[in-house]
Amino acid sequence: MTAILPRAPTYNMEIKYLALIVISSALHAFYNFLMRKNGGDHYFLNGILLAAGLLSVVAMTLLKGYAEIPWNNVPYIYGASFFYILYQIFVNKAYQQGGAISTSYPLTVLSPLFIPIWAFIVLGEKISILTGAGIGATVLGAMMVQMKEISLTELKKMFQFNKDYKGARYAILSSFVYSFGAIFDKYRVSSFQASAYLGLLVGFMSLNMIIYMLISGRADFMGYTSKNWEILLIGGIALLFSFLFFRLALQKIDVSIAVPMRQTAIIFAILFGVVFLKEKFKMEKVVAVIVIFVGILLINIGM
Repeated sequence: MTAILPRAPTYNMEIKYLALIVISSALHAFYNFLMRKNGGDHYFLNGILLAAGLLSVVAMTLLKGYAEIPWNNVPYIYGASFFYILYQIFVNKAYQQGGAISTSYPLTVLSPLFIPIWAFIVLGEKISILTGAGIGATVLGAMMVQMKEISLTELKKMFQFNKDYKGARYAILSSFVYSFGAIFDKYRVSSFQASAYLGLLVGFMSLNMIIYMLISGRADFMGYTSKNWEILLIGGIALLFSFLFFRLALQKIDVSIAVPMRQTAIIFAILFGVVFLKEKFKMEKVVAVIVIFVGILLINIGM
């Protein structure tokens, strides 16, 4: 009797999870597009987080993910949610400064830039030549994508904290705080069932955003929510599935592949900005995005 050998692994499975990353990127750019369209309104952000939080808790309840929660690891999830909310707040502030999504968004997804830097400072890990080159290229691309024109004058304005680049500084700050959230996120995410993890993370994010709204004197958001519940629900679903798809892909795809693929969100953000918000399309911006892609790829290869 001939033994039946197990099937050799195919590339179909990998392609499926790569597709999940691309879809996650598109959804991430989409709900950021909705935020930009609403002028970076905090009521809108609170609404989509509340919708995503409620949906994630319902999913956790139906799938009984709460039954296997390692409660000693929950503080790490709260830590991630805290920095992710700071990320969203700073992204909104960048949009409130009038920053175009095609210009500001690429600066909000630069968290991979900071990971090797934290490893060097906190863990004493050495930065390879490739990683160093990647950091340099990413920083250069980030400056290029924001500058009105590639010139020494505009470069000086950026480093002199000129008000023209206030939105850019908020965008970069959002990437900075996101990198801290990613540290908490990755440290304990494998300890949780997917539905429990999402339920806790997005639920905590919703709670943190409500606390922020109360502290900042923006507590009267129920009227806004009742009038705009359809678009808030759409944004909340996009946010929730963006989180879910990327983390499902991370179970099967190496981080060194997943992180550069995640940057495809920049392409979607530019498309949303140009097509729906009628933002100006410039070849210099495309060159800058390519430089960012190359930089992040070098960082991941060199790590």
